Amino acid sequence: MKKMVGLKWLVLVSVLVLLPSLAMAQAKYVGSGKCASCHKAIYGTWKDTLHNKSQQILTPDNGSVVVDWKGTVKLKAGKIPEVSVKLSRGADRSYMATLIDGKDPSKEITYTVVRTYGGWGWKQRYQAKMGNHHYILPIQWNQATSRWVPYNLQNWYNEDGSIKQPSMDKSFEMSCAGCHNTGLELKKVDKGYEASYTELNTGCEKCHGPGSEHVKSPQTKGKIINPRKLPYERGLEVCGQCHSRGVSVPEGIIGFPWNDKDNKPYQLGEPLSKYYQFKPGEWGDPQAHAKSHHQQWHDLLRSAHFQARVTCSDCHNPHGGAGGFQLVKSDSNNTLCLSCHGKDKKFASPAAIREHTKHNYAPETKGTSRCSSCHMVKTAGSAEAGDIHSHDFKIIKPHLSLEMFRKDPKNILPNSCNGCHKDRAGDEAGFLKGAQAYEAKFGK
Repeated sequence: MKKMVGLKWLVLVSVLVLLPSLAMAQAKYVGSGKCASCHKAIYGTWKDTLHNKSQQILTPDNGSVVVDWKGTVKLKAGKIPEVSVKLSRGADRSYMATLIDGKDPSKEITYTVVRTYGGWGWKQRYQAKMGNHHYILPIQWNQATSRWVPYNLQNWYNEDGSIKQPSMDKSFEMSCAGCHNTGLELKKVDKGYEASYTELNTGCEKCHGPGSEHVKSPQTKGKIINPRKLPYERGLEVCGQCHSRGVSVPEGIIGFPWNDKDNKPYQLGEPLSKYYQFKPGEWGDPQAHAKSHHQQWHDLLRSAHFQARVTCSDCHNPHGGAGGFQLVKSDSNNTLCLSCHGKDKKFASPAAIREHTKHNYAPETKGTSRCSSCHMVKTAGSAEAGDIHSHDFKIIKPHLSLEMFRKDPKNILPNSCNGCHKDRAGDEAGFLKGAQAYEAKFGK
């Protein structure tokens, strides 16, 4: 009898666990606009976030290009010789990019820019459409330094400088859309996939799941996902699906979480590893610091914050907020970090923090004794474009940068001092100076 009762209880629990998954499986995407009717305040902050504004459709009436679109851009990267891209405006005021063949300058191909990508303080890229696919052109405008730099030049040019068309696997749909579109569906076609989506950018349902059932019955539990109520690691993976680097499972032919065997997108609440093979870009140093951008989730998994069960939303408001990083409290005056760490006597006052940092306390102006200046080094992406802070929260000593430079002078790992002491970087003498200064203050 007891066994029968236990079996019935087990079946009941299993059904209750499965009900939300079944409800979500039946739900359809409805778009963030549907959420606004009940969640006006959240929608109001979200619509101004970079999640919602990453891509902009470019039309004569929507001039989202942030740079004066004229002249010739000179580009060089890797083994590809210098090539040129001419920028011009069409008779209908459309934005045109003409790629000139570096081997035979009489050959050129002109593309119309149909979308901008970024342009909110750091950098902007530009998409052209070929057939049913979009491709990011090989030019990037860095707003911080007001200059053009190459972007994946190898997708558009051969090593002899001749023009080529990028392959379908380099399209936005196969490389990027899984994070930058909401409600993405992929249809298999010859040599790749074609995409359709509910929203161009990252909408509510990207993190909460398709909302049709929730819209029908908003008071019924289990009709929508709250990442905070998922098991800790599953909740982190809601952010990790995009704030990471990797390829699909099992074949690795798509550049975002996807089951490419069954053509199935990542399902919120399931282990991300079922859809994603993480492929971090690292400096190769003993501490495995991230080198490529969008590896915050990877960094967090190796941090003390992960051991303490700190979530992404403890520091960031995914629905929006002041500043490009959507922090829940100010970082510039240490308020965010001290909301937790201020309980420790070592950080309870400016005097205590000065003792910890061996620097004057001026986080808002000079950045000295600001927690993130030392614990969140910009190791990833392009520093000149204002790219990504490390999220492992570890101090990087100048000694490590010196060690890395001596192994490979092209592998220049930034450290916790270089944000302010720019003269202590760039070459062996600079890193050595930094290491000696560090030892004088903190010891080895």
